[in-house]
Amino acid sequence: MQLGSDHQAGGPVVPGPTRPHAGVRAGTTGTGTQRPEVTPDRDAPSTPTRPDIEVLRPDPAPQRLLVRWRRAGRAEGRDAEWHPARAAILAAIVVALAWWLPGAAVFLGILVALILVHELGHLVVARRCGMAPTEYFLGFGPTVWSRTSRRGLRYGIKAVVLGGYVKVPGMGPSEEVEASLEPFTYRAASRPRRLAVILAGVAVNFAVALALFWSYAMWSPQIDVGPTRAATGSVSLMWEVSHDTVTSLGELVAGAADYSKSVADGEVPEQRMVSAVGGAQLTDGLLDQHPSRLLLLAGLFSTSIAVFNLLPLLPLDGGHAALIVAEGAIARVRRRPRYRLDPNRFRVAAAAVVVVLLALGATSMYIDVLHPLSAVG
Repeated sequence: MQLGSDHQAGGPVVPGPTRPHAGVRAGTTGTGTQRPEVTPDRDAPSTPTRPDIEVLRPDPAPQRLLVRWRRAGRAEGRDAEWHPARAAILAAIVVALAWWLPGAAVFLGILVALILVHELGHLVVARRCGMAPTEYFLGFGPTVWSRTSRRGLRYGIKAVVLGGYVKVPGMGPSEEVEASLEPFTYRAASRPRRLAVILAGVAVNFAVALALFWSYAMWSPQIDVGPTRAATGSVSLMWEVSHDTVTSLGELVAGAADYSKSVADGEVPEQRMVSAVGGAQLTDGLLDQHPSRLLLLAGLFSTSIAVFNLLPLLPLDGGHAALIVAEGAIARVRRRPRYRLDPNRFRVAAAAVVVVLLALGATSMYIDVLHPLSAVG
């Protein structure tokens, strides 16, 4: 108490003279107290900043930063988006499949897992390359559930779980993006980094397939190939068709025409694509066999997804990779390092590819319904 009264009577304490720190200029208040004032450092590099970005460390490549996204509070949209009616319908479908068609439920689980790891490859590599993905979803269509992470990534589940995607801003040169977000877009990255992001999902699928094949080889029992035919005989048809179609778009279109003609004539092609229905049939046939057979089937599905996505056709990963390679070749010939090809210019061709693939899928599903596949010969 006494110390407080003396301090009030004596007035403020004025410290002795001090040397200002580098980049700090000594200032005085109205009472004479020295207070440091921070002045901007002219030598400090200027980097794009946002209130919700914290720079962790600079990347060796010029103009690239590894960032951590932070969303502060409910105002930034961290609340989960939840639609109970859609969730109930989706849950009812899954329960019905598990009850009446266990093979279809297992096949759907395998497919969902492979899609998630495929898109996760895109997501992780995009962040490592200095990009800022904004969405990571399983499925398409209306949103069932979603939430925004502390790093600003919106993730969740959509109604149709037969696919998935990762959204990276700036995929098209003409896409409108906030000015503060521009340095972290897909189009601002170098060609090698963009190519790495595009091929990351395929690489993950191949790695998963190798791991599944190795697990199958280590776990599967030693059996004699006699009265029982391995499931590989049926599933290999899907692999052969996918492998053959990698060669060129012309062969794909010609194969689709022959494929449809055979179906129209009532014939079952010797080499046939396996639809979701056929995959469920194969999975159901393997449930009564050794569990290791499911590892083999999952490995074949993972390989097929990787090979299918390598087709040099938009909107597949292979089409985007081919676009980057062509862009680099044109830029070198024209001596324009910043040359960019807009994927939107090929929108009509991409739509035609989607129509052809949907037709092939519908035809394969029709064949699988009329002539079910079996894992046992």
